[in-house]
Amino acid sequence: MSWRIEIGPDVGREDETTERLVEHNQAASEAIRRRFEPDNLPSKPVAAYAVDDGGGLLGGCVGNTVDVWQWLTIDMMWVDPSRRGEGLGRALLTAVEAEARTRGARWSKLNTWDFQAPDFYARCGYVTYGLEVDFPPGHTNHLMRKDL
Repeated sequence: MSWRIEIGPDVGREDETTERLVEHNQAASEAIRRRFEPDNLPSKPVAAYAVDDGGGLLGGCVGNTVDVWQWLTIDMMWVDPSRRGEGLGRALLTAVEAEARTRGARWSKLNTWDFQAPDFYARCGYVTYGLEVDFPPGHTNHLMRKDL
């Protein structure tokens, strides 16, 4: 039997490749199979926001939990530059982590670039488990996690 490589997008083949990979993963891992059961598919948002007396946004922390795997992903964190160093970031992160714990989360993960806040997250108990160097070009992306 001969074969060839075809280059270029093909929605039908992409869908079939995805289906076959999912089938393989589900057959190989009970944890993967359970994660992709219909009731476990949606991740659940979790968020906390810091607002001033007038309702203006001072900061926010947004993530998602996957309850069947007992983990939290921090997707986004921002604090107004004029309010940094006041404890808002730590309070936001702590609030999101606490909510995730009530859902059974045992650990948390996030990505942060070198120009963002790897030192802040380290002070909050996160450890770097991987680096993506030159991603984006000229920067390093820190892959971090924390046991909750």
